[in-house]
Amino acid sequence: MMFGCGGVRTDSPVSAVVLALLITGGMIAEAAAQFSVPEILSTHRVELPSDPAPGSAGGGSGFKAAIEVTDLMGVGYVAVDVTLTSTGGPMTAERNLSLRLTPIDRHLPAERAIATTFPLTFPQGQTQVELSRSSPKWTIGNSYRIEIFEDGAPLSQYSVEVGSRFPGYAIQSPATVLANELTCNFMFVETKPVPVEVPADVIRVIPPARARNATIPPTVQTTSLSRLPTDWRRLRDLDCIIIQGDKLEAFASDPTATTPNRQREAIRAIRDWVLMGGTLVVLEAPDAIRLAQTLRLKLLSQPQEDQLFRALVAGVASAKTAELEDDRSILSSWVERVPASQSDPSQWDPSQWDPSQWDPSQPDPQTGAGSIPSAGFGPPPVQRTSLAQRTARTRWIEDREARIKTFTSQWSQAYRRDVGGGQVVGLPMETFDPLLGFDLLEQLIGFRRSAMLTRGVDPMMGDFRSRRWLIPGVAEPPVYTFMGILTLFVLLVGPVAYRWTTRGHRSHLMFLIAPALALVTTAAMFTYSIVSDGFGTTIRVRQLTWIDGASGDAVERTRSTLFAGISPRTGLRFSADEEVMAYPSGGQQMWQDLSSDLNEVRLQVDIDQSEQWLDPAFLPSRTQTQFVTHRVRRGVGAISFSGATPFDSGGSVPNATAIELSSSLPFELRDLVVCTPDGRYWSTDKIDAGSTAAAKWIPQTQDASKLLGNLYIRYRPVGAVSESGRSTRSRRIRDLPLFLNRELSRGGVVVTDGVFEHWLNDTLFVRGELPPGTFVGLSSPSRDSVPIGDAEQVASVRYVMGTLQ
Repeated sequence: MMFGCGGVRTDSPVSAVVLALLITGGMIAEAAAQFSVPEILSTHRVELPSDPAPGSAGGGSGFKAAIEVTDLMGVGYVAVDVTLTSTGGPMTAERNLSLRLTPIDRHLPAERAIATTFPLTFPQGQTQVELSRSSPKWTIGNSYRIEIFEDGAPLSQYSVEVGSRFPGYAIQSPATVLANELTCNFMFVETKPVPVEVPADVIRVIPPARARNATIPPTVQTTSLSRLPTDWRRLRDLDCIIIQGDKLEAFASDPTATTPNRQREAIRAIRDWVLMGGTLVVLEAPDAIRLAQTLRLKLLSQPQEDQLFRALVAGVASAKTAELEDDRSILSSWVERVPASQSDPSQWDPSQWDPSQWDPSQPDPQTGAGSIPSAGFGPPPVQRTSLAQRTARTRWIEDREARIKTFTSQWSQAYRRDVGGGQVVGLPMETFDPLLGFDLLEQLIGFRRSAMLTRGVDPMMGDFRSRRWLIPGVAEPPVYTFMGILTLFVLLVGPVAYRWTTRGHRSHLMFLIAPALALVTTAAMFTYSIVSDGFGTTIRVRQLTWIDGASGDAVERTRSTLFAGISPRTGLRFSADEEVMAYPSGGQQMWQDLSSDLNEVRLQVDIDQSEQWLDPAFLPSRTQTQFVTHRVRRGVGAISFSGATPFDSGGSVPNATAIELSSSLPFELRDLVVCTPDGRYWSTDKIDAGSTAAAKWIPQTQDASKLLGNLYIRYRPVGAVSESGRSTRSRRIRDLPLFLNRELSRGGVVVTDGVFEHWLNDTLFVRGELPPGTFVGLSSPSRDSVPIGDAEQVASVRYVMGTLQ
């Protein structure tokens, strides 16, 4: 068979194979292009009733509903904003309505799909009412049914389906449907990036090594402050927000104002999002002290971190310079190889080109050395470009070199500060150049580009690490007790029963005694296993609270393991502003085996203004079930100190051996360790709520390091995770966090337990040192961290850490 392409015959076997590869690759690329993850903060808007009944005033049941649903696709929280408007003037009576959001068609995994109900009251005498809520979502899926109910009955004309059923091939790899976990997502607020464009007349030079090491390009969105969400949970999928410094003044002018202000609430959401692990870049930023006052956050200066930041800036500039040098070298060698007669592609004669004279080891400016498109389909691109294109490429390289110099000059004046789980970067310039800025920020963001790794929980599949925080002695086989019961059974059936029956010449009774004792033993083992676990609810809590010393606000991660002898009818209750994620016990089921066809939604959630109510199906009887939550607490309090005189290493002035600590926290702290801004360590056994205590100086840093290590080891989560580790070395994925780490870190630090647990482990256990100006201590878990009021707490702990006031 013969094929024609561009006037060149391809009847050789090699050419046929090449063409087949190209066609196959094109088909695969086209299929992949059919599905793409929706843009972050993408919104579906519907109006109900969509088809008014004839003769009705505006249709429906006397009101119209405008509904916006945001972020339907990914794992996290779905935003629901509803506006109901009366069509016949003020309501003559109060109406008890509810909106229900039900997943339909295909969700992955299907058993984790959640139907959410939002109660809504339309008061008498009003013409409009609004509702804004966020609903937990533990699946991948983009199709929902929206319904409005009144007094529990559906309103016929108030039902609509939104979204679309994603194709089955899209779930073959997590990288397809979880693209936001692997992509760095930038949001520009009230500003735009400097364009990075390649003019049409500039040829592209892509060396083979660079093509092999290419990373996933970032996504870029722009918005205004007034359109930004006011709930930090809706910002989770964003990795970096870039904003002008003067836009933050709306928050600084009156941060505690109670008057609703959309911009101020949006900045508050950004602030909370940063504390939870986000990266904020401030353009035309004031100095770090002024920016800290504007955001009401404690931005600690750490010389070691500043040096690392400067080295990172230099490294990014050096890498980009090396790329341009490679481009220039390739272009120079290429120009030397082009005969003058072939400098104009219009003069090229296909009949005079001999493919055998082309050296595939030489760089191809378009696609790399020895690439398929250049073999058998025409001359290499080296002979298909004009002198004007090569000149334009040279000018393009020179322009990039100038921008690298500007980048180095501007970013050398920038600063970076850690705050909570996130970071703030202050830049002096008015505009942001993404040419090198994106590369630098992607390295700063690191694992935090994945919301799943930032949270430290996969609500879809779970993993074996859930076994690190189980309730000890519950829902486990009582091995030693069973061994004792079986030993007693053997003794009774053997020597005791046999000797008793033979002495009375009634050995035939053994045919009745042995089965009867076996039944009694079985019943005893079964009864003990039930009674030993009890019929109530037991909970084990691991609560990590980070407190900002400047504002007294706190962010919190709580990992709870619950066991119920009988599933409670009251279900589970969480605060309405919490981010709630299930933590399944996984590691056995593979990604490819997950079911996505949704037949029945078994999990139901009700969300009102104050709480999220999860029905009893979330907590099966006699099963250890885990949840991980994140929340923001306003005005918790702070830890301050006094009496720390400057350290005199010469000994001419006696150094203080104790300082006074003051706590405005509503709970006591135990085993408190403080590192003052001068780097000295102090400790106290206990400080009561709202009181003061003396803290002793720890002269030796080794002693402080040992104290911190013991503080972590005492409540360290432990457990076997070997099977999860093996799963990432094969193509069949059982552990999504490890898969994401492999894709993002490329052999670097593995983070699986979230940004706060990672900080605690790295600071206390790995490095054994606190950053200057911070503290850490222990406390009892807060009462509202328990989703079932009468649950019994066992082996629980609360780590309280943060910056000093």
